Amino acid sequence: MTRADAWTHEEMIMALNVYFKIPFKDVKEKHPLIQKYAPLIGRTPTALKMKIGNFGRLDPTLKDKDIVGLGHGSMAEEPIWREFWGNLDKLAFESERLFAEEA
Repeated sequence: MTRADAWTHEEMIMALNVYFKIPFKDVKEKHPLIQKYAPLIGRTPTALKMKIGNFGRLDPTLKDKDIVGLGHGSMAEEPIWREFWGNLDKLAFESERLFAEEA
């Protein structure tokens, strides 16, 4: 499965959920959670890994540790990050609802 189309709002919410489930240093295409969630999001493991890296560039806790995510993300990730940063309960509810719809 390969897709070149833009990520939807819903797909980015699901990807952000996965971002918070995996320590950033462990984000790899072969990580079991990336393998599990990528098909539910409708993306390849590589695409999900990259999206997680894009969210990493926005994470102040990584910046505090001098860890950087990918440098060239989409502007569309920033509102998703702002909506859910500091409100992980809302993220969990929304993203798990979306995953349940895809299962």
